Amino acid sequence: MKTRPPVDQDLLAVIGPDAIIEAKRRLAMLDAIAYAATRMMAGDWRDHVPDFLKRLGRATDMSRVTLFEVHPGPGGQRVQSCRFDWAGDGLSSLRNDPRYHNMPLSDGDDSAQTDDWSGKRERGEIVQAKLSQTTGYTRQVFLEHGTLSFISVPIMVARRWWGFLGFDDCKEERGWSSEEIHVLKTAAALIAGAVEREEADEKIRLSEERYALAARGAHDGLFDWDVKTGKTFFSPRLHEVLGLAPASLEGDIDALIRLFVKADGDFLRATFRHKYERRVEDFDIECRYEPRAGATQWIVMRGLIVYGKEGPRRVVGALRDITRQMDVQKRLSDAERKRANLARYFSPNMVDGLMQTGGRLDEARTQRVTVLFADIWGYTTISAAMPPMQVMALLRELLRMFEKAIFAHGGTLDKFLGDGLMATFGTPKAGPRDAANALACAAAMAEAIARWNAKRRASDQKPMHLGIGLHHGDVVLGDIGSERRMEFAVIGDTVNVASRIQEMTRALNIAVLASDDVVQAARREAGDEAIREFNDSGEHELRGRTGKIRLWSRAAER
Repeated sequence: MKTRPPVDQDLLAVIGPDAIIEAKRRLAMLDAIAYAATRMMAGDWRDHVPDFLKRLGRATDMSRVTLFEVHPGPGGQRVQSCRFDWAGDGLSSLRNDPRYHNMPLSDGDDSAQTDDWSGKRERGEIVQAKLSQTTGYTRQVFLEHGTLSFISVPIMVARRWWGFLGFDDCKEERGWSSEEIHVLKTAAALIAGAVEREEADEKIRLSEERYALAARGAHDGLFDWDVKTGKTFFSPRLHEVLGLAPASLEGDIDALIRLFVKADGDFLRATFRHKYERRVEDFDIECRYEPRAGATQWIVMRGLIVYGKEGPRRVVGALRDITRQMDVQKRLSDAERKRANLARYFSPNMVDGLMQTGGRLDEARTQRVTVLFADIWGYTTISAAMPPMQVMALLRELLRMFEKAIFAHGGTLDKFLGDGLMATFGTPKAGPRDAANALACAAAMAEAIARWNAKRRASDQKPMHLGIGLHHGDVVLGDIGSERRMEFAVIGDTVNVASRIQEMTRALNIAVLASDDVVQAARREAGDEAIREFNDSGEHELRGRTGKIRLWSRAAER
């Protein structure tokens, strides 16, 4: 049985023990990566892989970590072999087992046709599996090694699939959060970087010309920004990517941001502020740069934010020209891709309307919207005593019920947040009843959970309680992400206040809380009828905010 270390009780009450454990695990994973990064970039990286895998295994609480390489086999076909591995106490090593060398990538006789997992890895996708979900040969391998859950992260070198990192858990069936997966991708990227450097070194020995190119920083331009002082190191390659004279940016991060199209530069700054507030460590932001009239160059900035006790200290990252990828992407199934992306956030009738106008969302901009956060109280306690499949079924049923209410009232489903969600009203286009629709949606969700709880009580099941918080104000919205994955995002202080109001529902033991800004906006849009079911609950302080805010409430059962 796993034991949990003592934690701050106030923090525990706010975010829960699982979130604290996950945060500590992520920190240990990052420590392992940072430790390896200082060693693998010097000398032969293979000398440091065993220690790296051991540190990763212990940081992730895994039973086995493996490093597989894809390479030509004896017959010329592609195969995969276990080059390195680390195994916990009592587990056997795979790298010395001949069965895990020269393994074919295909299930059948056609060596050109890869199996499902190999196909996903070659496309740069994460592979996850649990014993309860496996069949056939895969299940046989799981049982042989005592594996209960598995995840693999592909290692992509110069856009080709080089191999993968595999993680076996022999103690429990578990899943991985998106934040943990991002850290594992960073570990794979570290190995990919070492392999790329090794391959570059080989080419350097063969070509003085390529040596000069590698010395300038390969494909990416690098930067290291001291957030407090504003001083920034820019590599020579970064100036080349942007077509600038050497050292012309003069170590000024603002000089770089001012080069971008104004809307993109504003969105870049807003995104960093948003990540600072939430202490998000990674960033991946695309911006447009117009070196001359009529010419647009697409740039992606990726990297990590390093935090101290008082906030962000350094932003370290790379800048790459992705103009060619963006041009290709525009030509690939535009209509289907746009419709699929829009359908993730908007109701079907709004998707149809947007598609009639080309399916294109406006550029990043500031807009007045109503933000709704919803969270289920008691879900963690109740689900802890349920089998995993029942937990997922219960969560899907709840979120499906809320999604239906959001779309029925013209809202946009921004994201699912575990056992909760975030929705907006007035995106991507403002409407005449956005605040009123948001209050009506919150009431509909509260009524839905009341009916659902009545059925649970009738079958001797524990009820679950809903907490909804709403706020109305200006936000920054637009598409963020990379050429591989775009996401419609809404960020700003209005979002943070709505989240804090949702947290207050527990303290006041009420289902729905709306700020006075929402209520007054709804009253202007639809009169007193729009707020008929809401009562003035007075002024309250919100966590992390100065001053008080007037809140209006509505109970779940009326």
